[in-house]
Amino acid sequence: MVYTKNLVLVCTGRDTARAAGQGMPVLHLCLGITPAGALQRLQLPTAEARCLLGLCDPPRELADCNAERLAADLVFEAQRTSAPGVFADFEHDTPRGRMLLAAFDAALHAAGIPFYVPLSCGRQLTHAILTTPTALSGGSLTAYISSLQGIYGAARIAAFLQPVSQDFMLPSSSPSGKTLTATERDALLARTGAQAFFSRELCAKYFTYTDTDGRAHFVLYDDASTLAAKLAQLAGCGVQTVFALFPDAAALMASS
Repeated sequence: MVYTKNLVLVCTGRDTARAAGQGMPVLHLCLGITPAGALQRLQLPTAEARCLLGLCDPPRELADCNAERLAADLVFEAQRTSAPGVFADFEHDTPRGRMLLAAFDAALHAAGIPFYVPLSCGRQLTHAILTTPTALSGGSLTAYISSLQGIYGAARIAAFLQPVSQDFMLPSSSPSGKTLTATERDALLARTGAQAFFSRELCAKYFTYTDTDGRAHFVLYDDASTLAAKLAQLAGCGVQTVFALFPDAAALMASS
């Protein structure tokens, strides 16, 4: 049985209604910031009330804006929809973004609304719950999560279940390899006759092969079984919230 107690499904558009039908918490990426510095609101259907609200990256051409006013609008929208939390889906760590996140952090904390921010953008925040991806190319997932909990406190660390499927040429000096689709990976396995193994430390599967030019490769990937194992490891670490894109989590839903 797959451990899905702490799983939150991340959705956009029509996927939100489908995900809500799974009977699990849903994060709806439905808010944005206009170039003029105003909150863009999308009306949530009644059936999707109480979704966590997702706020996208501010535009690069964002004008000077009143961060405190924008934070107040964000609190109002969360309270209006009875949202159990807000997720700032900021992808870029910029001075303007840090200013906005600091204002959001203070306002949402004062209102008693949980605020989730990617670890890469939120290290300087005081109250926000910092969300880290689970895709690692080295080390140990459990040790990595435990180290973050030691720095920020266990209650301030959440995870984003991020499937990996990458081909690394050895030796590799980069933490990222060539992305492979599941179809490409299966074809590679069949062509090379390689044997796949499970890494408990990375909580992912892997195999090695040699290409036609004699170069060694290391392929690291997730499937439904490794994603389920990641959820179990994260639960064992005491992580209270794990986000996953709804399409990525479909196989987990079928297995639970």
